[in-house]
Amino acid sequence: MAGAKSRLCLHTSLLYNSHRDSRCSTLTVCVTVCVCCIDFNEQFSHSSVIRQHYVFLLETLEVKFSGLVHELYSKEVVSGVERDDICAEQTSFRANEKLLSVLSRKSQQQFQLFLNALDNSGQQHVHNVITARQLGRSMYSSA
Repeated sequence: MAGAKSRLCLHTSLLYNSHRDSRCSTLTVCVTVCVCCIDFNEQFSHSSVIRQHYVFLLETLEVKFSGLVHELYSKEVVSGVERDDICAEQTSFRANEKLLSVLSRKSQQQFQLFLNALDNSGQQHVHNVITARQLGRSMYSSA
């Protein structure tokens, strides 16, 4: 069901109110539950994509020399500190690990910018694999 969004309830808070009946030793507790819902797709689906394709991304991404990180910085997906941390890694594998860690904490919109940056940095094949775009089933493609 394309475009369908799931709802996930994540937070419950309890308001605790107690009082003791002066005539006996019974404790009465009143509990109010507040439930806040968020859209599952908007918060978690890109993290799932990263987890599902983690090994592929670690081995395939070209983070350091493709201009990917600098484009992510210019689009405000990563901060200057995050960019410097990623670029300071000694190996491509470690740089990829750091980028994936950062991306997993970003918003869905920032993940879409990452996908666009893959295309702009000559890594369309990575975009195709992680979104199944070659099969016309991309859930992230802006096209």
